[in-house]
Amino acid sequence: MKGAASVNNKQIGLKNGSDPVKTYVTNVPDKAGAFLLASKIIMQNGGNITRVSYNKAVDLHTMFIDVQGNSRNLDAISQQLQTIGYLNSCLAETRVMMVELQIADKSGELYPVLKILDRYDINISYINSGSNGSGYQNFRMGLLIENPKMVKLLLDDISEHCPIDILQYDASETILDNTIFYIRLANDMQKMFHLSTEHTMEFISEANRILQFLQDKGENPHKVFDYIRRFAAFIKSHEGDQFNADVSCRQMSAAVKLHTIEPPCGSNTYVLETKDELVLIDTGFAVYAHEILNLLRKLFPDWDTKKKRIFITHADVDHCGLLSVITDAEIWLNRKSAESLRLQYQNQPDFREQKSFCMGYSKLSRIITSYQPPEPSRFRLLDDDTTPQEHEELLKIGAFTVGDLDFEVFEGSGGHLYGEMVFLCRKQNIMFTGDILVNISGFSFERAEFNSLAPYLMTTVNINSKRATAMRRQVTDLIERTEQEKGMPCLVLGGHGPHSRLQGGKLVTAEHAL
Repeated sequence: MKGAASVNNKQIGLKNGSDPVKTYVTNVPDKAGAFLLASKIIMQNGGNITRVSYNKAVDLHTMFIDVQGNSRNLDAISQQLQTIGYLNSCLAETRVMMVELQIADKSGELYPVLKILDRYDINISYINSGSNGSGYQNFRMGLLIENPKMVKLLLDDISEHCPIDILQYDASETILDNTIFYIRLANDMQKMFHLSTEHTMEFISEANRILQFLQDKGENPHKVFDYIRRFAAFIKSHEGDQFNADVSCRQMSAAVKLHTIEPPCGSNTYVLETKDELVLIDTGFAVYAHEILNLLRKLFPDWDTKKKRIFITHADVDHCGLLSVITDAEIWLNRKSAESLRLQYQNQPDFREQKSFCMGYSKLSRIITSYQPPEPSRFRLLDDDTTPQEHEELLKIGAFTVGDLDFEVFEGSGGHLYGEMVFLCRKQNIMFTGDILVNISGFSFERAEFNSLAPYLMTTVNINSKRATAMRRQVTDLIERTEQEKGMPCLVLGGHGPHSRLQGGKLVTAEHAL
């Protein structure tokens, strides 16, 4: 789009207030004034642009515009952008046709071909040629074909001027993908996850949000999109028979058994079993609901009739996926986590998504895992209204009991996520640490591969890295104190990875501990 380079990767005029923000995925013509026309429509209808992203090197036509305004404003903007043909309401497949032209190696011989392409409004995505001493040059071109019906006419006109061959598309020439980056990504995701058009457009919008953020930090677009594809493909490739979770069982006390489901990706699901009930700690990704429920029914033949409670360590979507699926269980959580889930339920940015560097990744996770937030009426609070909104220490806020085990609930300062918690049972020296303390060195190769993707796409998995470091230290100190009091090692049950012990100030896999 000519004249748009100055707005690439800029954020414009964030308007205060509670009006919603809508992302328009627009298909703008490659000519001067295209963005000016869109901006005029937005301004005339009382909208305020909060973000715009366009990069011709990535996609020739696609521009992302975030607009804040009331519902009436946004509907009017949608209608007018649709009227002028800017709004991507469907995913028309733009095709790249590779051709080779044999053109006499003389001045002006290429010009008539370029005039033909201009007449048919064809953009060139790739061109390569060179003199070879034969009196002719072989011009290899990638032509963007948006209307397949005119291809025969185009080829007939060019062939009247010079010989033309249609070459088979060579996927190794990745430069050809640049001008249809988003369309190809959207079509891949739509087929992979059976997404609706609305969710597909939302996916590429959030992919662009990640790209915009990382490009500002100097990252290469191809690398960014490779990580997004790997993230999506990894999740999809472990559905069904490929859901190779590790499952284990430990007798924790006379009355309680601990069952652990460690999936290929997403959080661990822990189940504390007593004769009267099943208590779950975290529930993994929603995309694996069928697989996890099948496992739970095999482990517990009375699953469907037994009393159930669910506790979450924090409100990230990879820990809360089955909250809306297991509908006959109470959901126990603290006030901050409840508020984050309420925001999700109201279709507003939750506490993670309120951080710009996390928003794209979190929303992509929601889309491709089919995450649905739970009904807030099911929430049961672990703390009262005296819990400070902000605190730097690991703060005891409540307690709960499972069978003959009493657990203390501690709230962290929000380094990983606002509302993060750990659960400590001093009697048996067991601690569920969520993502505050995780045995990363104990990950299998496969889990380590997946867990390398989020830190790249968000730059960090923590909301506040300084606080996260302080919280890890405080949780480690609490473990060391309880070990001294009990004279026995603490079993650390992290949000991801294997059962662990603390050894020399670091977590090691429990079976490897001395």
